[in-house]
Amino acid sequence: MNNINVQSPHQCAVAVVRKIKKEFNVNKAVFIGRSYDEPGNIKLFLADNKTAYVELKLVEYGKGTRANLGQDILTELKLFSDERVLSWSEFRRRKNFDNIVLEKLNQYRYYDKVSLSKYKGSEKERKGRYLRDLLKPRPGEAVETAAERSLNNPDPRISEAAKIVKEILEIARLDKLEYIEYLRSLKQDPENIKRFVILVLSGVHKEDVMKTIYTRFDRFIENLLKGMFIYKTYYVKKRTCEICVEDLTLLISNLVKSKDFRVTFPANETNIVIEFFDPDAKSWRKLLRIVFHWKNVFQGIATPCLNIFDEEILRETCIFTSA
Repeated sequence: MNNINVQSPHQCAVAVVRKIKKEFNVNKAVFIGRSYDEPGNIKLFLADNKTAYVELKLVEYGKGTRANLGQDILTELKLFSDERVLSWSEFRRRKNFDNIVLEKLNQYRYYDKVSLSKYKGSEKERKGRYLRDLLKPRPGEAVETAAERSLNNPDPRISEAAKIVKEILEIARLDKLEYIEYLRSLKQDPENIKRFVILVLSGVHKEDVMKTIYTRFDRFIENLLKGMFIYKTYYVKKRTCEICVEDLTLLISNLVKSKDFRVTFPANETNIVIEFFDPDAKSWRKLLRIVFHWKNVFQGIATPCLNIFDEEILRETCIFTSA
């Protein structure tokens, strides 16, 4: 067992306060986590009349996922400008995706009705959980890996579960690729892509808040850049309370001024990438990678979503240190 001195949430909170006080001469701090008009969790009024916005993120290691958003947010916020553009959920509905997966689950011959009845959710989710649990994924192990090692299990209940799970994983993978190919065929709206990026980087990760700000984005930007603006994200490791400070002030200011944004499509991957044209570098720079994903059970079963990760320009060195 690793000799890790696990810290309490209170100790981490104290460490963050200590770190912020070292970096800023604060007159007043206000919680704005529910504000629609400004970024971050905390607004700092500084002694030199500047304003600083602070975003707080508790992570297991590294910087974690930048954001986790609903499956249809790209079309709801109109990053693609074609009329009647299909959301991911509608795309799957038209393909009869859920019924295809359920038919595959129903091919399993060894369900125990008593055990199955103990699972909650839709029929698809209950049967998916049943098969997943038969494979007994190890801590941190992907269900796909567990299925792969279980294919030749001498127990037909387990080997058949592994075969069906792998087939569903492939159905889900092909669906993502087909939807991404569909998105590739659409016109893009650079202004809406820009808005999306700025909101994500400003810590606005709730869809209802995103949609509200979209209707008054100019006001949001005006408040963002009013006076002398500073924006930082404090990543705090859960176990050690070490802190990494990310300063996005200059980047967000430059993105506000830029007009050139686009979505690109890596070949044969279940993700897309958002880029902007950097006039200083005279080249397109990668900002965010958006991964099509299913949160629960395994791919294709429950809670489709979009996981957003940092790309190129956001992967600056971020060193965790004690406060």
